Order: sequence, then structure tokens, then C-alpha cells
Amino acid sequence: MQYLKRNTRFSILTFLIIILYITISISTLAKTEVYFSLYDNPQKAIIKSINQAEAFINIAMYVFTDKEIALPLIDAQKRGVKVRVYLDRSQIESTYSVSRLLVQKGIKVRISTNNYIMHHKFAIIDNRLLLTGSYNWTFSANNRNDENLLVIDDSELIEIFQNQFVNLWTNKYSPERTRQLYQIAKVNFPFMSTTSPKSEVQKININTVSPEELTSILQISEPLARKITALREKLGGFKEPKDLLQLPELSSLEWQEWKEQRIIITVN
Repeated sequence: MQYLKRNTRFSILTFLIIILYITISISTLAKTEVYFSLYDNPQKAIIKSINQAEAFINIAMYVFTDKEIALPLIDAQKRGVKVRVYLDRSQIESTYSVSRLLVQKGIKVRISTNNYIMHHKFAIIDNRLLLTGSYNWTFSANNRNDENLLVIDDSELIEIFQNQFVNLWTNKYSPERTRQLYQIAKVNFPFMSTTSPKSEVQKININTVSPEELTSILQISEPLARKITALREKLGGFKEPKDLLQLPELSSLEWQEWKEQRIIITVN
């Protein structure tokens, strides 16, 4: 009887330790940082996150007028990070909007179909970070208004927001409004032109291609190219092109863009 009591106590203690370990593990894995304007400088946190990007930055923003945030995005684009910006229709001609600057620097911008307000304020970085909250990317949000910004690394939440961005980017953008933006910025947008000549088909064998060829053909960053070759070595070669999607930094949007650019990915 005494043995059974000791054994029961031991089992309960073990169970409690396991529960505590799981709880600590979950809290350690998922982390949220909270910033309040006028106190914590959310702008600085946004710029820091942008500067850490290695693969892509997907942004849905109601109002974007803060040039101090636009400039790091332009730098990210220069180092091969895919930057996509989805904006409310008010940003086409708004005096202080950075939309025109972004497209002039080669960043892809699309305008919402919503006839009322596209009020989202979020960004996803490398499927690793989610930035969201009441904070518009404006000078006033950081220096005048009472706003909040959350920086979240919860993978389940990031997936939900990423799926929403893909839906907005592919199904809820206005070609007419987007064309208007590019015309005002005096920039040609060939993906929306019916008269532009089609580019030549490019084939790329991801089992033999070098990191340098990956960056130039797929137009990706050097860190992402290195991750692709590292995954190739780990797998002993890719069995099919979709094996690339084992990297969280790649998504359906990359595949869509490669298809538009007539890039065919092979494994032999």
C-alpha cells in the first residue's frame, strides 16, 4: 500500500512537471512585443524588423506616409528581399503618401478594390514576424497619436495573416487603380500591360544551380539562396520543385511571380 501511494505521488509529480515544461516551452516559443507610440517608438521597432528581413516583406497598410520607414524598404529591395505593398485607394494621390516613391524604386505596389476603406495595418516578414496593431506607418502615428504596435512571432497567427495577404494581393486588388498609381509615378508596370512583349522562357535546375544563379534568375536575396542550397544538401537533392516550399521564406506568391516571369523550375 505504501508503495502504491509513493508511486501515485511520483506519477502526479511527473505529470505536473510535464505540464509545466509544456507551458514554459509554449511561452518561450511564441513571443509578442508591444510598443506604444509617444513612449516606446514603434517606428524604430518597425525599421529594425525590416532590416532583419532576408526573403520577403508583405505589407497591407491603410495609410503609409512615413519616409523613414519607406527608405529601409527600398534598401531591402536592393539586397534582393521581395517587398510587396498593398494600399488603400486613398494612397494613389494622397499628398504625403510614399506609394509613388516606392514604385519609382522598383517596389511592387497594388491598390485595394474596396470602395470604402481598406483599413488593415499589418506586415509579415519572412513568415517569421507579424507586425500589426492600430499603428499606421505615418509620422503622426509615432509622434502625435496614441497608437499600439505588436510584433509577434507566433507561427499560427502569421500563417493566418499571410493567407489573408495572399487573398488581398491576388483577388482584391484593382488593376485600374494600380495602373493609375503607376501612371502618376511615371513608371511602367509591364505585368499589367497587354502590349508588352513576353519574356523568354527560362529553365532552372534547382539541383545543380549555384547560389549566384539562384539570386539572378529567381531574383531572391543571397541569404535565401544559401538556405535553398543548404536544404538541397540536407535532402540529398530535391525530388520535385515543390520541395522548395519546405522553406518557410517561400510562399505561393513567389511561385506565381516566377510563372508570370516565365521561369520554369526543374529538378533534372
